[in-house]
Amino acid sequence: MRIMFDLMGTVFGAIDMSLRPGIKETIKALRENGCQVGFWTSGPVEQYRAVLNGAGITGEVYRKGVHLPFVPDICVDDSPEEWMPGELFAVKPHISDVMPGVSILVAELMGFNEKRNFFRD
Repeated sequence: MRIMFDLMGTVFGAIDMSLRPGIKETIKALRENGCQVGFWTSGPVEQYRAVLNGAGITGEVYRKGVHLPFVPDICVDDSPEEWMPGELFAVKPHISDVMPGVSILVAELMGFNEKRNFFRD
């Protein structure tokens, strides 16, 4: 499964660039379960790649709206748009350390693409 994460407001705080609670663990667990994880942004790609790597998260960073070398199965975004490929997984924005977004659970993402309700399956 290929999963794209938006950076600003989804992985990083929209105001202070803090990491969303639990995001490093979520990304690590997805990768351990065989998922390919990538990132995209509407901002400067090189700047966000440096911030992502500085936070201890590796991965390719792409510009939103341009052709990707693959089609994501799931796009995780705090502001999903209709043009985004794959299934859209909306999350509440992560604003800052003092106004954090909720953790994104691996089980939610793994079951989302299979149209399962992980609370009942």
